[in-house]
Amino acid sequence: MKTSAKSHVGKVRTVNEDTVYLHTDIKPCYMMVADGMGGHAAGEVASRITCDSIRRYIDEHHLTELTKDDILRAIDFANAALRTEMEKDELLNGMGTTLTFAAIKGDDIIIAQVGDSRAYHFNGDVVRKVTDDHTYVQYLIDSGVIKGKAASEYPFKNIITRAIGMKDLKVDFFEFTWQDQDMLLLCSDGLTNYADDNVLKQVLSENSSLSHKTDKLVDIALDGGGKDNISVVIAQQVKEGDKTV
Repeated sequence: MKTSAKSHVGKVRTVNEDTVYLHTDIKPCYMMVADGMGGHAAGEVASRITCDSIRRYIDEHHLTELTKDDILRAIDFANAALRTEMEKDELLNGMGTTLTFAAIKGDDIIIAQVGDSRAYHFNGDVVRKVTDDHTYVQYLIDSGVIKGKAASEYPFKNIITRAIGMKDLKVDFFEFTWQDQDMLLLCSDGLTNYADDNVLKQVLSENSSLSHKTDKLVDIALDGGGKDNISVVIAQQVKEGDKTV
């Protein structure tokens, strides 16, 4: 497997509240994108604590493989850590973060999802959104209240209905397999607000390095306005020994 990642503050925000973390050199293999939210610098704190706490849980429990139960316990641990920090400092009260977490073992991938960051699977032909957005607008779409262009133009489309930091946390899981040369994309909504499936397919299909693809996706979001932080992680299944980026 080969990987590339990039996170950019964007053109409007002064603080990058996204956190990206990759653990791919030794087992277990996993990666995550967290998009924090909250007043002051709370969003930055929330995403960092969440990713650090998940990593710490996996390390302290000496896990070399990750099951759904392992991942859920690690996320619950991170959620508890975040809520503890909120209790310590009233300025952090109400902070939270999205989380898109991917555990990879050979051909098998487990995705854990909270919020509206996303995971995509590209098989060389089709870009498929793996995750479901936990947003109010997605709830309205699922309920049949709005559809089509109205969904993309809905004024409150960034209101999320699930986040790490909530008292009663629910995590969605998705499992699939990937083949040689397939790609996994994790990203915050700072990218997907400006890049639809066609744009993603165009970039991922290019005959270029993964680092060039991550750079280009970030540039597309910046050219579109860059109103939010932008985080992109791309992993590709490759033949043994091919680790070029």
